[in-house]
Amino acid sequence: MSQNHSVNRETREGVEVFALREADGAVAEVAPLLGNNCFAFSAGGVPVLEEVSFATFSARPTSYGIPVLFPFPNRVREGRFTFGGERYEVDPPRHGFVRDKPWRVEEAGATEEAGAWLTSSFDAADYPEQTPARFPSSFRLEVTYRLRGGRLSMETEARNTGARAMPVGCGIHPYFRLPARGEVLVPARRRWELAESLPTGRLLDVEGAYDLRGGRSLEGLSLDDIYTGVEPDEDGRARCAVSDLERGTRTVVEFDAGEFPHVVVYTPPAPRRAVCVEPNTCPTDAFNLQARGVESNVVMLGAGESATFDIDIYVESLRP
Repeated sequence: MSQNHSVNRETREGVEVFALREADGAVAEVAPLLGNNCFAFSAGGVPVLEEVSFATFSARPTSYGIPVLFPFPNRVREGRFTFGGERYEVDPPRHGFVRDKPWRVEEAGATEEAGAWLTSSFDAADYPEQTPARFPSSFRLEVTYRLRGGRLSMETEARNTGARAMPVGCGIHPYFRLPARGEVLVPARRRWELAESLPTGRLLDVEGAYDLRGGRSLEGLSLDDIYTGVEPDEDGRARCAVSDLERGTRTVVEFDAGEFPHVVVYTPPAPRRAVCVEPNTCPTDAFNLQARGVESNVVMLGAGESATFDIDIYVESLRP
């Protein structure tokens, strides 16, 4: 038991919702049946994600909150790729198979040491129409949301549960609240050249409005771009941020740059009040890029093998 952490379970508009809470007011709300999406998160009284009604979120759960992207982030060109000499057609061809399907709750709890947590899983074997017809192997994905010390952690484990090797990519697509006056920071030296929103295979140095290393004003900024060459801080962790200059706070997305060497920055058009900073293990269309000989950081999992990916999101003050 914990005096400072709790997990509340309720039904909201017919959907089961888990609320992870800390005594200082930090709250993260997750809907396992709607893609295991953490659709609301606030810390220190500051809303982190774009604020919408639950009805709006539940009607389009892939377009709000923090959608989970697996076994590939972003698009696969024409929904087709070749692996191990076999041709596959993925459906949907964008952001993987797991963000719009129900997940199974495995465990929830709260202790002083571990914080408040919720663990849910997705088993591709429950969807035989996806594998092996549309993907090389079956898989199991498990995500633990953990709220501790004002930080929301996403601890992800992916396991190949089939008999054949498979390529995977993992990422998140958080819709952060767009501040009235703010900046976005991404410590990346390069970006992928795009043609019709797909990487050509060529990397460009960041310059002008694309250079987000020192922080760039969000006013009038329009991006839907894939950054790479992410530079970690001295402790080896990379940190991207969305700063609210009026509140004097910034939302930090922290991760291992070796796990997530690519970051998509997307500014949804008005009237949306959101900005997306998306750590990805690989770029858009990575399976096809890798097949062309373009290094794309595709994770290869043999039968029975697993990989882990961890991301932290938290709010800190900009004031000394």
